[in-house]
Amino acid sequence: MTSTSLNRTLGFWRAFATCTGLVVAGTTMVSLGYSMGLVGPAFMVSALIAMFVSILVSFSYAELSSFMPGAGMIGDYTLIAMGPFMAIVSVLGGYIVLVSAAGAMESITAGLAVQSLFPSISATFVAITMLVLFLVVNLVGVGVFGSVQVFITGSMIIGTSIMGLLGLLSIGTVNEIQAVPFNPKGWEVVLQSLALGIWLFVGIEYVAPMAEEVVEPEKTIPKAMIFGLLTIFVADMLFGQAIAHYVPLNILESSTAPQVEGAQAMFGHTGAVVIVLITVLASASSVSSHLAAVPRMLYGLAREGMLPKAFTYVHPQFRTPWVGIIVVFMLLCIPFLLSIDMDLIATLILASCVTWLLSYVIAQINVIILRRRYPEIRRPFRTPLFPIPQIIGIAACLYMILTIHPDTEMKLRIYAISGGFMLLIVVYAICWLRYKRIALFRPVPLEQLYGLSRSEVDRSPAPALPVKPLEQG
Repeated sequence: MTSTSLNRTLGFWRAFATCTGLVVAGTTMVSLGYSMGLVGPAFMVSALIAMFVSILVSFSYAELSSFMPGAGMIGDYTLIAMGPFMAIVSVLGGYIVLVSAAGAMESITAGLAVQSLFPSISATFVAITMLVLFLVVNLVGVGVFGSVQVFITGSMIIGTSIMGLLGLLSIGTVNEIQAVPFNPKGWEVVLQSLALGIWLFVGIEYVAPMAEEVVEPEKTIPKAMIFGLLTIFVADMLFGQAIAHYVPLNILESSTAPQVEGAQAMFGHTGAVVIVLITVLASASSVSSHLAAVPRMLYGLAREGMLPKAFTYVHPQFRTPWVGIIVVFMLLCIPFLLSIDMDLIATLILASCVTWLLSYVIAQINVIILRRRYPEIRRPFRTPLFPIPQIIGIAACLYMILTIHPDTEMKLRIYAISGGFMLLIVVYAICWLRYKRIALFRPVPLEQLYGLSRSEVDRSPAPALPVKPLEQG
C-alpha cells in the first residue's frame, strides 16, 4: 500500500469559496423565496437566530478538524468518540441523505430556472450538462475545483447583494416598492421556521474534510466559516427582503422559481436573466461542493472498514477518490426520476435538514466527549467558553427538528421521509458491522487511528496529531 498526502493548495479565499459554495445553492435561493412568502419579512429574525446557531456549530467543526486533520471528517471524529455505528449514522445520515434528497434537486433547480425564462430549453439538458461538467472538474483534482469555486461563489454573493440593495433603494427598478407587514403571521410561525433559516447556512462545515489541503487550517478554517456565515446572511437578507416587497407573499410561497419572480418584478427581463444566471452558478457551486467533500467522507468510512473497500480507491495521478465521486454523481441524478413542484422541493429540503441537524448534534457531542477523553491533545483551535456553545447548539438543533415546519401535515411528511432514510441507514450499519465483526459502539482509540503509542498521545506538552492522508487502497 502506498501513501501520498493531498497538496496544500487552498488559501483563505478558496477555503471561503469551498465552505460557502454548497451553502449558496440553487435550492437555497428557492427556499429563501419560499420562506419569505411563508413567514413574511420577519423571516429575517429566523435567519438571524439560525446564523447564530450555525456559528456555534462551526466552532465544534473547527476544533475537531484542527486536531484531527484528515479526509474522514465527521466519520473520524465520531468513530473515536462514540464508535463505528454512530460514525456511519453521522456520515450517511448527515450527508448521503442530503445528496440523495435535497442535493439531488440542485441540478434540476437550475434547469427549472432556465426553463422559466426560456421555455424552449430543456431543464433536463441543463441539469445533465451541469452534472457531467462538475464530475470531470472534481475527478481531475481539487486545484481545478478551487479555482472554479472562487469565481462562482464571488459572482453569486456579489450579484444577489447588489440586486437586493438596488431593489430596496428603488434604484433602476421597473415597479414601485410595496409596503408589506413585517410579521403577518405572528412570532410563533417565525420561531417554527428556524429550520428554514438554518437551511440558508447548512454545509458551512464542508471545508473541514479538506483540512489537509488548506494552508494553516487551524486559522483558515474557522475564519472562512464565520466570515462565510456573515456574508451569506447579509446577501440573502438583502435579496430576500427586496423580493418580499415586490412580489405578493402567496406567489413567493407557491412558485418553483420565486427568485426569478422577484428579480423580474424588480428589474424586468434583465433582472430575470441575471438571477437565472446566478441560480445556475449557485446550483453548479453546490453540485461541485457535494462532489468534492462527500466522497472524502465516504473514503474515511471505507478506510476504517465501515463501507466497502472500493471507496478507498484513489486515482494514482489526480489523488482524488474516484469511486466516491462517481457514486455521489449517480445520487445527484435522482431528480430525473421525479415530478418536481414546490411542495416536493420544500419537503425534500427539510427532510434533509432533519438528518443534517442530527449530524450537527453528533458533532457537538463529539467535542464534549473528546475534550474529556483526550484532554492533553494539542488543539490549535479551541471552542471559546466550552462547553456552553455545544450545549446551546445541541438544544437549538433539537428544537429545530421538533419545529421543522409550521404546518402539521407537511411536518409529518418530512418526518416520514427523513425517518425512512434513517431506518435504512441504521439497518445497513447494524448488518454491515455485524458482518465485519466490528463492535457497534466501541470507540476506536485515537492512537490506533493515527498509528501512535498511548504514551505519545498522553505526553506533555500536548502533541499535534499527524495529517491522515488519502491512501491508495
